[in-house]
Amino acid sequence: MAGNSLTDEFGRIQDVLREHPLGMSIKEISAAASMSRNSAAKYLEILMASGQLDLRMVGNAKLYTLSTRVPVGDLLNQARELIIVLDNDLRIVQASGSYCTFTGAPLGDILHARLSSLPAPLISPADEHEILALLNGGPSWKKEIHVLRGSTEFYFDSRFIPTVLENNVPGITLILEDITERTLARKGSLERDRLLQTLFQIPKEPQFFIDRNHKVVYWDRALEIMSGIKAEVVVGTSDHWRLFHASPHPTLADLLVDGNLGEIHLRWGEKCTHLPSEGKYLVTEFYPDARPGGRWFRITATLIRDTAGNLTGAMETLEDVSDKYRGQFIVQE
Repeated sequence: MAGNSLTDEFGRIQDVLREHPLGMSIKEISAAASMSRNSAAKYLEILMASGQLDLRMVGNAKLYTLSTRVPVGDLLNQARELIIVLDNDLRIVQASGSYCTFTGAPLGDILHARLSSLPAPLISPADEHEILALLNGGPSWKKEIHVLRGSTEFYFDSRFIPTVLENNVPGITLILEDITERTLARKGSLERDRLLQTLFQIPKEPQFFIDRNHKVVYWDRALEIMSGIKAEVVVGTSDHWRLFHASPHPTLADLLVDGNLGEIHLRWGEKCTHLPSEGKYLVTEFYPDARPGGRWFRITATLIRDTAGNLTGAMETLEDVSDKYRGQFIVQE
């Protein structure tokens, strides 16, 4: 009830001022709105603080009019970007509804916090020291901000803008534009380019690349010629075993992707050489089902990781050494 009564009092004052666009004094407002002078003064102060009224001096008289400005709170809540206003102690005094939605926290939990002490910090204490200079004016400060919430990454283009708050107190407004989608797309493109560069660094021998789900991502032209298997047939499948076997068997690359070093040792034993400094495993073996009529292959398998060290798959390179081993006795296990 008290809340509704307060709203009614504000509405009465605004209705009175709407009928007198040139302005009214406190005395005139209190009489027209049928309330005491003290009550009118209290409500006028609240409406002024919220940006809903303007005040101008005519001689010694204070005249109040309805504001033609959009209240700061409304501007913040209408903005597409995330907006935060800092005081001269670099503490949050305003934040847009969009920022509160992003954090999942009500405004009351954010107010008076520093950007470096938020649950998902936006900048470091060193960055805060750098933006202190903005309290003295000067050009805006720009920075790409990376925020990690749980396992989800967000990227923002940020602008720190010198701002004058109420009573001419210096402050800073931070505007955050969400660039997560295009940043992740750019990073993905860079990773693909890096992977292709890695794949094309060894162009002499036939090679293929499988991802960590054992799907063929790359199958080069040399491998097409050697095996008779077209890239369009095998890319996107797990049929790379057809190079070596008549039925599905894990390749050296498959076992590496799974981290199954025990199976590698069990299957090849001393025939498999590990070069830790290069991250490579080498095997030379006869494959009776390889066309035509069985072949000796020297196989090199290498794990491939992205720039963050995460496993992306494995590359396997083949060298046909059948001529070197032709005529040697072959033990079929």
